[in-house]
Amino acid sequence: MLRANFPDPFLLEAEGRIYAYATNSAGRRVQVSSSHDLQHWSPPTDGLARLPAWVNQNKPDVWAPEVMRFDSYYVLYFSARSATLLRPDGIGRLCIGTAVSKQPDREFVPNDTPLICDEFAEGVIDVSPFRDGGRVYLYFKNDGNCCKLPTWIFARELDATGLAMVGETSRLGLSNDQPWEGHVIEAPTMLKHEGAYYLFYSANAYDKPEYAVGYARCDGPLGPCKDASTQPLLATPAQPVGWFGPGHQSILSFQGRTVMAYHAWNVLPDGKKDRCRAMHISELKWAESGEPFVAPDMSPAEPWRCPTGR
Repeated sequence: MLRANFPDPFLLEAEGRIYAYATNSAGRRVQVSSSHDLQHWSPPTDGLARLPAWVNQNKPDVWAPEVMRFDSYYVLYFSARSATLLRPDGIGRLCIGTAVSKQPDREFVPNDTPLICDEFAEGVIDVSPFRDGGRVYLYFKNDGNCCKLPTWIFARELDATGLAMVGETSRLGLSNDQPWEGHVIEAPTMLKHEGAYYLFYSANAYDKPEYAVGYARCDGPLGPCKDASTQPLLATPAQPVGWFGPGHQSILSFQGRTVMAYHAWNVLPDGKKDRCRAMHISELKWAESGEPFVAPDMSPAEPWRCPTGR
């Protein structure tokens, strides 16, 4: 666990270490921490050199960053709020941006035009890159829940630089149509395992115990995809363990095992929700049937408080 407000975590192995990235907090626009063993984490620092020109400088909302390496540089993908474009409810539209650095953990210089914005009047968030052989794809969801619209997961191919889109946007066939998913499906993560494609995602209200992780099987990187189960893969335990609402997962293969990072709300000793979503890491395993399962740590968490200046 990383005991800090570290929501929407993403893991990357690079330069001999594991790097974790998270949504803005405590004045840091893109939070970055690192570890050599997935157990001990450095204090989070800010990985973004500056805000891009297209972003609202007073309310940037830099959310859910993820990183991929391309040749000699790293590309950071993130959501942020437009300074000029509004969604149907009159609030600044969320768009997808990019930034580039020679290092995996600092001085990401943003591009001053968004990568994805005009195509979705309601906005787009939760961007996630996926490499399949020599091709790279980008996954994201429309921000339909902002405006009482359905939410869908989309994908589109990237060019060799990782900084431009090619082809057409594909809707993968996944929406918030299962009872457990509530009003939103989000946070896509594509994984290829033994030749099969699995799209993991989170759904339901992010600040409620019902928030959870599900998955779908896909015919290929651009879908179509179909929910594999009517129940979530990872959900709040039936017995309190000091946290609830696991979600916004990231998956990493490391030292012969596969792990899933996710955030969950910290719960105070009196049972009330703290203001932190700490990063948790659990092993992702596979049944003989080829279906994934996650066994989260069920031991009670040692009580702790959200750090001052979160």
